Amino acid sequence: MAAPVIRPVTEAPVEELKRIWETPPNLYGHLASVDHKTIGKRYLVTALAFLVIGGVEALAMRIQLASPGQHVLTPEAYDQLFTMHGLTMILWYASPILSGFSNYIWPLLIGARDMAYPRVNALSYWTYLASGIFLYTSPFLGQAPNDGWFGYAPYSLHLYNGALNMDFYALGLIFLTISTTVGAINFIGTIMSMRAPGMSLNRMPVFMYGTMTASFSIIFALPALSAACVFLYLERRFGFHFYDATAGGSPLLWQHLFWIFGHPWVYVVVLPAMGMISDIIPVFSRRPIVGYTAVAISSIATGIIGFGVWVHHMFATGLPMLAASFYSGASNIIAIPSAIAVFAWIATVWLGRPVFKTPMLFSLGFIVLFVIGGVSGVVTAAVPYDWQVTDSYFVVAHLHYVLVGINVFGVMAGFYYWGPKITGRLLDERLGQWNFWTMFVGMNLAFFPMHIAGILGMPRRIYVYPASAGWDTVNMLTSIGAFLFAAGLLIFIVNWFVSLRRGIKAGPNPWNGATLEWAVDSPPPPYNFAVIPTVRSRDPLWERAYLPASERSIVFEGPVLDRGRDTLATTPLSAEDPVVQRMPEDTLYPFCVAAEMLAIFYGLVFGVAWLAIVGVILLVVSFAGWLWPSTPEEDKGSLRPGRLAMTWMIATEAALFAYLLFSNYYVASQSRAAWPPSGPLPLSLVVPNTILLILSSFAYIWGERGLKLGSMSRFKTGTRLAFLLGLAFIIIQGIEWHGLPFTPQSHAFGSFFYTVTGFHGAHVILGLLMILAVLVWTSFQKFTPERHRAVTLAGMYWHFVDIVWLFVFASFYLAPRWIT
Repeated sequence: MAAPVIRPVTEAPVEELKRIWETPPNLYGHLASVDHKTIGKRYLVTALAFLVIGGVEALAMRIQLASPGQHVLTPEAYDQLFTMHGLTMILWYASPILSGFSNYIWPLLIGARDMAYPRVNALSYWTYLASGIFLYTSPFLGQAPNDGWFGYAPYSLHLYNGALNMDFYALGLIFLTISTTVGAINFIGTIMSMRAPGMSLNRMPVFMYGTMTASFSIIFALPALSAACVFLYLERRFGFHFYDATAGGSPLLWQHLFWIFGHPWVYVVVLPAMGMISDIIPVFSRRPIVGYTAVAISSIATGIIGFGVWVHHMFATGLPMLAASFYSGASNIIAIPSAIAVFAWIATVWLGRPVFKTPMLFSLGFIVLFVIGGVSGVVTAAVPYDWQVTDSYFVVAHLHYVLVGINVFGVMAGFYYWGPKITGRLLDERLGQWNFWTMFVGMNLAFFPMHIAGILGMPRRIYVYPASAGWDTVNMLTSIGAFLFAAGLLIFIVNWFVSLRRGIKAGPNPWNGATLEWAVDSPPPPYNFAVIPTVRSRDPLWERAYLPASERSIVFEGPVLDRGRDTLATTPLSAEDPVVQRMPEDTLYPFCVAAEMLAIFYGLVFGVAWLAIVGVILLVVSFAGWLWPSTPEEDKGSLRPGRLAMTWMIATEAALFAYLLFSNYYVASQSRAAWPPSGPLPLSLVVPNTILLILSSFAYIWGERGLKLGSMSRFKTGTRLAFLLGLAFIIIQGIEWHGLPFTPQSHAFGSFFYTVTGFHGAHVILGLLMILAVLVWTSFQKFTPERHRAVTLAGMYWHFVDIVWLFVFASFYLAPRWIT
């Protein structure tokens, strides 16, 4: 591959770059665009729309609760309203709004021309939008989710909730997890492979550490929610028994799975906002952040520790005190990394020369609310105190200080800071000051009195209360504060639209920022950077003040890469060894896949089998077109990004199977009856079937090795043999299922067995489709010893499927023989 031409920006062929990268402004362009800036703006606008919808739902509830004995809402409407409010704000607003900023800003921060997987990036947005449309179909049918955003069993089961309300809940969350997971894989792949040469991990902006940690949390936490919702849907629709105690299930399993997801999710919607604040405060303090390394490590530590504290949401469920004590300690420890970040922010302001523009005001307000929300949360780590305030408005206050105070104020700071980069115009400063003070006062007036209401005994999710309860004053203050906060949000929206037309032109760097996004025009051109920069410090635009010319970053001179949609891929740790990476063109496949998924989920929720089947068939066709191997010119670059994507896809799938198997072991440990009730499963079919599946992996490895050695006949033979062995495994498993003395509806063990082995069977079928695609593409001579990316990635997935079966086999066939 020829070395890229090095030129200064002034000599770069910007018109040619614009022609290559620009999306046509027509209907096709709108639906097919894979430009990260377009996708980022769509995320921001859609998430803001959900914020407004969730805010209107909150205001309706605050009217109902403003004074005693109100009957503005019926109990049924209130149940649906507070459930939809929680789902909307926590899941359809809080994380996607941060994804919008990350999508738009990340490539600009790291000196790249796009995200690592532009088509996957587009898919993440379209599935996010489609999942929101799916969820908000339910209110128009009068069957919105009505069991709280946490969906506790057994209240969510069909026996107690017989309409479609919680079917929309379960399927809507599964739909959203697809979007969130592929988005997380995209962020991880981008940070690991697309950073500009020289931008090692210790030179990245802190913002990237926040989103990176959140993305890893999504990979390993979100499958717990997926497993819980799959169980819920199967139990509601087909009579399985995961949460049914009368058939050997456990309602407490739902809480474990939900909070294994739920507590890391708090940091998913907080850590990126903390990262944004960590990059904004130094700019307006006129100095680099104090304790960069400590802040970066604290972000990672918070994400890791967050996986060990989920049980503090369950202290009131009758846990053994030893377990409660352990999780109490972990819940206290997690305050340490958060405190490190707070002290670093304060020290940065204290040691700097602060300028109190609107982004800085929101950042300082963020710190105040972060401390209040953190303190009100860490006290619940004490088990006796948690018992006192569990299910009271004290917990509601803490939750809103964290999710509204930290997330929304971080988002507002981001809009005022990066908004000029997105639109090319500064927001009005006077309106910005009004915006801040209205929201800050409204926030504290709305949510601080909730602490008092909780201590006074007001339970959460209450619909109406008597005047004798003594909660009327605090509720009136909360309602007034909620409307004041909403007024602040309205001021922001007005400011945004007014500034779009009348705002002062921003120019490339209106704030004198230090990072690479401020080196390009506002708004950025379609190609982002005319030349790819080389980074030599954390603050490439501030180096002139403290580095000699020979040691500074090279921002305005570098590789042009004007022969197609090219950028540079680098190594994960030190961002070295740059390789030219060809990025995909605009395509309709992500939009089509999201539409087909929407059809599948509508078919599932309404029980229309033909609609779901048609959706699946179209989905397979779309993915076949999407994954069709490209031409050698389009396929140039490193295998590294593809391997990263497959690695993290396998990681999240492995986490899903881990939660499925954990659920089986947990319920078995709680069961007082024999597990399985009909005795250990026979081994006569499963042992030879397991051998067949393992041999299929060796056959594939043998064939793939033949391809790399130039033997196409060996490659074809090995691949065909792997396919036939895998197909035989599925057939024999079907025969085994047919001969078992129980069904999924017989008892909880049957439910777990058929669900887990069925999920694995679905993965085997997906792996077989991948191998079949490789065989078809081989007939078109798409692979050579030098060019075999699809073969390698399909092999990675197939070996994963085979390894997972060993754990399934051990759990359902061997463990009951070993454990009595």
